[in-house]
Amino acid sequence: MCDGTGNMNASSNVPERDLYAIYDDLSDGVMIMGPTGKELYRNKAMKRLPDHLENRLMSFVGIDECICEKSRHEKLVSRSQMEGWSFNCYAYGSGKLILVKFDDQLGKQIKALRAEFSDAIRDGMPAASAAMQVLRDHVNSRWVAIGSLDFKTRSVVFDLCYDGEHLQANRLPSLNCFADSKPCEHSPLMTADLSAHFVNSDEIAAYGIGHVIGMSMHNHRDECVGYALLADEAEPNQMSQSVTLLKELAVLYGPYFEVSSAHQKVSKAVADANTDVVTGHGNRRALESYLQGCLDEMQREQEESDVLTLFDSRAMRNSVVMLLDLDGFKRVNDVLGHGEGDRALRLVADSLQEIDSNSRVFRFGGDELVQVFPRAGNLDSDELRLYVNDVERKLDSHGFKGLGLSLGIVHLFEGDGSYASLMTLADARMYHEKRLRSVAFI
Repeated sequence: MCDGTGNMNASSNVPERDLYAIYDDLSDGVMIMGPTGKELYRNKAMKRLPDHLENRLMSFVGIDECICEKSRHEKLVSRSQMEGWSFNCYAYGSGKLILVKFDDQLGKQIKALRAEFSDAIRDGMPAASAAMQVLRDHVNSRWVAIGSLDFKTRSVVFDLCYDGEHLQANRLPSLNCFADSKPCEHSPLMTADLSAHFVNSDEIAAYGIGHVIGMSMHNHRDECVGYALLADEAEPNQMSQSVTLLKELAVLYGPYFEVSSAHQKVSKAVADANTDVVTGHGNRRALESYLQGCLDEMQREQEESDVLTLFDSRAMRNSVVMLLDLDGFKRVNDVLGHGEGDRALRLVADSLQEIDSNSRVFRFGGDELVQVFPRAGNLDSDELRLYVNDVERKLDSHGFKGLGLSLGIVHLFEGDGSYASLMTLADARMYHEKRLRSVAFI
């Protein structure tokens, strides 16, 4: 059928209509085009090829050139855009015969890569990390790296790199491109001739790299927003598959990069809205949300087994809420200034956080702070008072003489299950301790 040079032998004694009957029984797609590019025949299997891929296929096998006449690089680039479909084009008399076949295994890999990347982005993973994860899972290369283009230096800088064993930042050297190179073009780079593309080829080769496949990734404005690299000691055995998967990732990465960036902006806005600007810890809004979550979890545990939670020291019901008031804070502001008052608040908040890294510290408002110890076990008010005494001594050593801390402590199980009841009880106990301390602050 093929004479070994890419030419189909159309001078067979078999009538053409009989050949068409044979082609109709093939599971692979067959399409025959005349010398002017007009379609003369297609078999039934061609119906499996999606319309958008058929249009792409026709652009690759235009009437001026047959795919078998193109360079190996051009063939790989063309086929990488066919989403798991492979094709070959043969001279067929004065026309062309195009043979189309779907690679089931590659098709499944493409589908899995798309799904896994989308799931990772939806779960809040940054686009670069999601890209790294799916490439590690689906491409068998010695090095996998994700980076970006530094337009000033014309270098590709890699933020993440996997060397087959470890995932590290800045593990590979940058790719310093020559002035006439175009690292941000859409076509993938596939080469073992490092010196022809990179100024620092010796530095790259020193890592044991002998072959690279690189692909720039673009957003919908065609801005280059990332770069993916597959590197090996020599040309990989399944380079066609690697190029195809890399191309698929590039198609996904740009739009999701924007989604990821937007997600990060939204997350930052939410974090800013829940952060106290003075202390850098949570504000009252964040406290309400966090405590409500603890209360909801306590309710869930009690519904599952109310009796068992009574004897479990690590149950959510044993979480502790500590409300603190800075006694003498007004005098600090009046005498030393509000800047020093802010410094005192930060010092107290940071010192409280050091008591237990699993706790959360919030500024309740003014000179009041709240610390929540989830699942606090046997932590009691006497123990906490000793910790707070240490904070008072730290205040004294930092120049805040006479600044004290009154506290009110309540366990989650002591309220009626509402945020308001807990804070009311903690407030009453805090003022009770303030009176007992019998310290006059002006």
